[in-house]
Amino acid sequence: MNLYIASTSGYSGKTLLALGLSRIWAAGGVSVGYVKPLGKIPVMEEGKVVDGDALFLAKEMGLPSPREDVCPVVITQDLVMAAYHGKPLRLLDQVRGAVEKAASRSDILILGGAANLRDGFFLGLSPLDIISSFDCRVLLVDRFEGEKSMDQILWAAGILGERLLGAVLNHVAPSQEKFARNVIRRYFEARGIRVFGVIPVDPVMHSISVGTLAEGLPATVESGEGGLDMMIERFCVGAMDVEGALRVFRRIPRKAVVTGGMRADIQHAALETDTRCLVLTGGVSPDERVRHRARELGVPVLVVKEDTMATVERFEHLLGRLRIRERVKIDRGVSLVGENVDVAGVLASLKGAQRR
Repeated sequence: MNLYIASTSGYSGKTLLALGLSRIWAAGGVSVGYVKPLGKIPVMEEGKVVDGDALFLAKEMGLPSPREDVCPVVITQDLVMAAYHGKPLRLLDQVRGAVEKAASRSDILILGGAANLRDGFFLGLSPLDIISSFDCRVLLVDRFEGEKSMDQILWAAGILGERLLGAVLNHVAPSQEKFARNVIRRYFEARGIRVFGVIPVDPVMHSISVGTLAEGLPATVESGEGGLDMMIERFCVGAMDVEGALRVFRRIPRKAVVTGGMRADIQHAALETDTRCLVLTGGVSPDERVRHRARELGVPVLVVKEDTMATVERFEHLLGRLRIRERVKIDRGVSLVGENVDVAGVLASLKGAQRR
């Protein structure tokens, strides 16, 4: 049985759902495989180009090597140029080999979808071709954004037809959770689209480790290397007077504070509250008193060359494109799927579709 996990936009939760389903089904005695036909995050692993997301899932699921089999096609500059020049790529044949090998040792094979249902046409690897070629049923997962999501899911249902098992609404805001579970679910199911789950916004899943932040900005770790695994849920900009800064800092726990490297007063104020790291801008290292206090508290101090505004923009970009990597997020993500998705219903629906 082949299950394609799709979405209509990027960063919707495909990896979260694939990991949660695989873990829960495997715990129930179901053998689960995984293939991501088309990857966009090239990384090197043992001298081979592999996809970062696929490599992560292969390791978490304990899939056998070689790792490149998990993602047979990874977009690189060489591949793009070959496509531009009209060279015969035969990428679907590469995918077929990986899918057949993984399916032969799995009860269920999960295929990780592209960023959306239109990706891959340029390379001759459209999601619709893959779904059809490998007789997949489709589980759609999308970040719930009101009417925009309604349009996207209804459009996808029209394109996929009977291959669509149903949908999972992810990242649902607290103010919309009850509405999504009741009104939106009934709306879709009245139109033949089964809603298997509503996953609420979760602060842990929306967090980022200090180490990941340091890599993404990028930043130099001036001190506090032992705290790089700490998770940041929010960030504040320290650009006001100390009294005003303290009022803000005290209201926001588990945060990073972004401020100018010369603002030792703001840095000291931040360290008196629940601050997970300091991000000092302008390439200015902390003074010795700040460094000493941060070391006492175990708070990492990061230094970036850019100014505060540019650093905040990078921070916001990172928070909008978070991936599951840290152990605390992996464990929480699996729990969220188990608590909020009808995992048994997805499996039963998949088996029923195969019998038809």
